[in-house]
Amino acid sequence: MKINEVAKLLGVTTSKIRFLEAQGLLNPSRNPFTGYRSFNGATVARLSFVLQAQSFGFRIAELRRLFAEGGENAISSEFVIERMTNKLEELGQDIARVCATRDRLIEGIDDVKARVRNQQEPSVQQQAQQPTVPM
Repeated sequence: MKINEVAKLLGVTTSKIRFLEAQGLLNPSRNPFTGYRSFNGATVARLSFVLQAQSFGFRIAELRRLFAEGGENAISSEFVIERMTNKLEELGQDIARVCATRDRLIEGIDDVKARVRNQQEPSVQQQAQQPTVPM
């Protein structure tokens, strides 16, 4: 298949495919006479895997490592499940950190609101100290 056919099939731009190739994630064969890329079934499957992994939050460096560690078996079910499970655990840790930051932010907002309220409302002591004017 040619690059424009693969792009249409997977719903991406040809520049995205070229970028992923430049990043070392794809290695389509090339026609020695024209230099055009040729994508076989395995290369299309790998590209599809890369695109799906990116949608799950895998970064290019992580995908490079995955392919380096997994060798020919980088897309095997067990290996992918292990890496996806690791990614899920990392995501859980990120969510916990973000939630903790959100909670601190809410406390900070409440604290600032309380300070503003205290500055606007005269305290009971200030009201008692003000002299009353007889009528």
